[in-house]
Amino acid sequence: MYSTALEQHLRDYSSNVFFYTPLLVDDKFVFIMNRLLRTLSGMVEDGEVEVLHVDICPETHIPTVQLMLPPQLNEKDFGALFDDTQRLLHQAAAQEWKPHPTEEKLK
Repeated sequence: MYSTALEQHLRDYSSNVFFYTPLLVDDKFVFIMNRLLRTLSGMVEDGEVEVLHVDICPETHIPTVQLMLPPQLNEKDFGALFDDTQRLLHQAAAQEWKPHPTEEKLK
């Protein structure tokens, strides 16, 4: 549910982020994916962030996103971002995600 909204939000407000596959991730990972893609969008400025493929681990449900980034970016530019994103994804996977009470009312 939230991943579809995030994908639409990024299409509307981050015009340099392109999706070639749906961003179908568990709700508990949506904020982390938003942080990653919005940060990369700002880093590449006039370049493009292309989401080529999203794999989901069957055990942990952690998403692995295959990206195409502009060649002018070096790993030193975004390595820490990827490391931090991986750490956050593992933390989120270890926690039991519970919908907020207001979300229950929306169903």
